[in-house]
This record gives sequence, structure tokens and C-alpha cells, in this order.
Amino acid sequence: VYARVSPEHKVRIVKAWQNDGKVVAMTGDGVNDAPSLKTADIGIGMGITGTEVSKGASDMVLADDNFATIIVAVEEGRKVFSNIQKSIQYLLSANMAEVFIIFFATLFGWDVLQPVHLLWINLVTDTLPAIALGVEPAEPGIMTHKPRGRQSNFFDGGVFGAIIYQGILQTILVLAVYGWGLVFPEHHTQGAIHADALTMAFATLGLIQLLHAFNVKSVYQSVFKVGLFRNNTFNWAIPVAFVLLMATIVVPGFNNLFHVSHLSLTQWLAVIVGSFLIVVFVELVKAVQRALGKDKDAI
Repeated sequence: VYARVSPEHKVRIVKAWQNDGKVVAMTGDGVNDAPSLKTADIGIGMGITGTEVSKGASDMVLADDNFATIIVAVEEGRKVFSNIQKSIQYLLSANMAEVFIIFFATLFGWDVLQPVHLLWINLVTDTLPAIALGVEPAEPGIMTHKPRGRQSNFFDGGVFGAIIYQGILQTILVLAVYGWGLVFPEHHTQGAIHADALTMAFATLGLIQLLHAFNVKSVYQSVFKVGLFRNNTFNWAIPVAFVLLMATIVVPGFNNLFHVSHLSLTQWLAVIVGSFLIVVFVELVKAVQRALGKDKDAI
């Protein structure tokens, strides 16, 4: 508690906290608060009782002069930052899987995906869920997390590790389904066998990315805890992307355009099982991480 503090002392106090590595917010309403408001990382002026000088020196103005509003603003800021992380995590893990798939396909001489497949997936199953993740509601307990701190970066809080292992999981599952299509064919000609396996890989990659969007709702928490359907935008984005993805396979006329074939019930079952395994595996990894206390480091 500081009492009877002069303007220069206020500036020294702000700088002392900053030198200790803290991010400092300063509230004030008088002319003598202006220097410290300007020095602080976030100067907060009072909108009702504050002078014009203090408002001008502030980074933001508290319109209702209610300090509880600051807490709401902090929660909103944490939510926005977290949602940007989720969108980036989703896009990078999905695109990492695509890069790995093409890399291993080239390495082993496989023809897993066509350029038009990657283009369609990037246009449809990547963009719509990523946009929807950007408007997710705040996760439960978001205000119990520790502040990020000055030295933190965008990929802290388990985001970087999640991108790596989730991208690898998607790669393994898509290649496994592709291999299943080759090992257990429904046709006897080599061309038809390859066309089916190619279609299965395309369908699996698209569907796996749509289901993976549910995983990205939280780095450590189970998707069933954070809520499957709390975000109306997300609730629309996933079905629309799913319909656009399936239309390329099941709607007549699109087969030649996208170089795909009609799959049997057994092949579709392999695609669906392979795709849903991404949710199962990620949930298992999250459970292990929570057991090890990794979620306590979340930001």
C-alpha cells in the first residue's frame, strides 16, 4: 500500500515493477497521474471523473469508472489471444500433416493426394473451422491461468508441442487409411485399387481435419469439458465444410474433376474410423498431460 504519493513517486513505482519483469497497468483520474499513466504499459483513465489530461495520457479509458470492468476486459483479452492461438494451432497442425503426407508419398513413390485435393481441403476444411475457432467462447477457468509475462511467446502454453504431435498423428492416420485401401482392395484392377485408395486418403484427410477442429478448442482440456456446441459459428462451419467435402466424392460429375471414385461401405467405414481416431488419440494425450500437471502451465 502506498500513501501520500507524489507524481514522481508514482512513476518510480511503475518503473520498479517494470524492472522486476511485470506488465504494469496504472489507473488514474487527475493531472498528476498523467506521467505514470504514460509510463505504465497500460494506462487506464477514468471516463467519468477523469480529467482530459489523464484521459489523453492513457492507453484506454474506463467509460463507467468501475474497476470490475477491468476484469471483464482482461478476460476478453485472454479469450481473444487464446482464440488466435487455436486458429493458428489448427492451421499449422493441419498443414504440417499435408506437408508430411506429400513428403513421405514422394519418398516412397506413392501417389497419395492430387494437387486439386490439397487445394480443395485448404479452401474448405481449413478456412471455415479456423475462422469459427476465432470466435470461440472463453474456456472455463481462463481467469485462473497465470499471466503470460514479458518473456512468453505465441507458442507457449503447450501450443507448439500440440502442433507437432497432432500434425504427426494426422499424417499417420491418413497414410494408414491409404495403405488399408491398397492392402484390402474392393476391385481387381490396379487402376481401380489406386483410385479407391487415393479417394480414401482424400476423404480421410478432409474429415480428420474437421474433427480435429474439436480437439483444438482447448490445448489441455477435454473437448467434452469445454463444450462441443457452445459456438454457433462453429456449429455451422463444420457441417457446411463437411457437405462441401462430401460433394466432391458422392455427387455425380465431380468424380472426374477431383480424380476420385465411389467408395464401398467397407471403405467408408475405414475412412470414418481412421478420422475419428484423431479425437480418441488427442483426448488420450490430453489426459496424460493433465495427469502430469501440464495444464497448470496454460496461459
